[in-house]
Amino acid sequence: MQIEIDINLLLENHISADDYLALYALYRKGYKILARLNLSPNWDSLQDKGFVKLGESIEEHIVRQKFIDLFSSDFDQMFVELLGRYPMKVQSKSGVRILHAADPNAKANKRAKDRYRKVVGNKRFIHDKIMKLLDVQLKVERGRLEYLQNLEVWINNHTWEKYTNIDSANAGESETRITRKL
Repeated sequence: MQIEIDINLLLENHISADDYLALYALYRKGYKILARLNLSPNWDSLQDKGFVKLGESIEEHIVRQKFIDLFSSDFDQMFVELLGRYPMKVQSKSGVRILHAADPNAKANKRAKDRYRKVVGNKRFIHDKIMKLLDVQLKVERGRLEYLQNLEVWINNHTWEKYTNIDSANAGESETRITRKL
């Protein structure tokens, strides 16, 4: 079993890696794995935060929706959110350039949707990270949106990663273009 953990997700929700792994194993009914991992989750704190309802034994503990929402979400809803935030068209010197179709289920969006599904899956925390970085990119590139990539190219190139270390509060203050050294 492979589990991907976003440290920011743990920090934002004030849970430890042991807490997260224990809840995830419990959610997947991995009681044997949970016993072998030798974790020290703080079950009382997790119950107080609304992540789990404790039972008499570990098999009777119930993982609540609040925890499930941290890593699992409706992919179609996430893709609609991406389309809503990513500009649909931009004005360039040669006229209007279309970056993606308005309808999430349009044939023109199929390849971008499939690629985004490979990147995100049903992991809400990855989608949220991409949305934050897209916001930073749009602030930085404000006034120069004619250079924005087609949505499919943007997803294929993981363009949002270029904006990882840029403070979102100061984004857009500099008029210099961000480039990557090779």
